[in-house]
Amino acid sequence: MDRAPLLCLLLCMLLWGLASACEAPPDPVDGGTADASADDAGALVDAGPAHPATLSAAGLYRDAVGGDLAEGVLAYDVRYPLWSDGSTKRRYLLLPDGATIDTSDSDGWRFPVGTRAFKEFVVDGRPIETRLLWKVGEREWVRVAYVYREDGEDADAAPGGVVDALGTAHDVPDVAGCFNCHRGAADFLLGVSANQLDRASFDAWTRAGVLPDGTRWGEPPGDEAQRAALGYLHGNCGHCHTESHPLAMHRSLRLSLPVGLADPLEAPAWRTSVEQVAFHDIGGARQLLVPGDPDASQIYVRMGLRGELGMPPLGTEAIDPDGRAAIERWIRQSPLP
Repeated sequence: MDRAPLLCLLLCMLLWGLASACEAPPDPVDGGTADASADDAGALVDAGPAHPATLSAAGLYRDAVGGDLAEGVLAYDVRYPLWSDGSTKRRYLLLPDGATIDTSDSDGWRFPVGTRAFKEFVVDGRPIETRLLWKVGEREWVRVAYVYREDGEDADAAPGGVVDALGTAHDVPDVAGCFNCHRGAADFLLGVSANQLDRASFDAWTRAGVLPDGTRWGEPPGDEAQRAALGYLHGNCGHCHTESHPLAMHRSLRLSLPVGLADPLEAPAWRTSVEQVAFHDIGGARQLLVPGDPDASQIYVRMGLRGELGMPPLGTEAIDPDGRAAIERWIRQSPLP
């Protein structure tokens, strides 16, 4: 038997494998900063300044942590808040002096270098953590959570996360956990967007010149039930179930909501879910969404689970009753396709 063709084939396969290995991107290195490029689905980089060791050193307050805010800090609220097991959250943004947000892409606002966004978490009236995102380069964000000390006088950086912080059931995410959700955003920051800012915050920022003239404010389409459901899915699920997140390579479900959409039946959450076969069979629910039947719809069923099959899979241990009720109402009144 002539072995030459076989040996040639094996050699070619070996060389092809080596070439593929050389071309493959390196494993990410978590240095506490994140590359927010959609082209390079959020590869981590070890660049830029390290995060401040304490919250008091982050320049967010005039004096005491949790006291008067630093000059220029903007408080804001969102219409469709991320469910965080019932914790109270306060949200703030600090832009460089005289800077504005680039809102030319209504679906992907971009922020000037130097932007700091921070969010305080309060559980049972007690401050537990403050999460900080700090843009240190055109494509780099430092991210870290600060856990309050027992006396509440300051908070210390906890890049590795904390389980059951300060004796509560609240878990503080590590930097990788932050990255997993934020990597789907156009410029890493979630919540500060046309669809998410509440009207009062949007109008105040427009008057202050933070948002350029002509910036569009998003409004979900449809009736009250459709708006509530589409907005909830956008705010709680759309940052992962979107084209710019690596999850999109493996799942076709899209739950982010484009700004300016007029027809609720054209919303990605509807078009990519109705009568679509799910990846799992969970309790007999085999389709993502069955109009009129929440219990046969995995979007609804998995919201009622926690653990491996629950949705969302990160950042929560308790079911969101109001959010799940909004999705149930939407599915029950949905028209047949």
